[in-house]
Amino acid sequence: MKCFDTHDKNKGGFPEQEITEEQFFEQFAALEEGLAILQIHMRGMSENAKLFGSLATHMRRSICPTTLSPR
Repeated sequence: MKCFDTHDKNKGGFPEQEITEEQFFEQFAALEEGLAILQIHMRGMSENAKLFGSLATHMRRSICPTTLSPR
């Protein structure tokens, strides 16, 4: 994926630049591809977080089991 640094630090903004329709669609496709990859990574991180939470709960319960009050 290509990254484009178009920020002009001297002017304090983005330079006016005309791009062709083809360039626009290429950049848009690159953004879509990057977003799809990010979504895959985020989904994996979410699954790992759930597994870690489950493991942490299991470890906590095995180390410090809760005792039931006699009623």
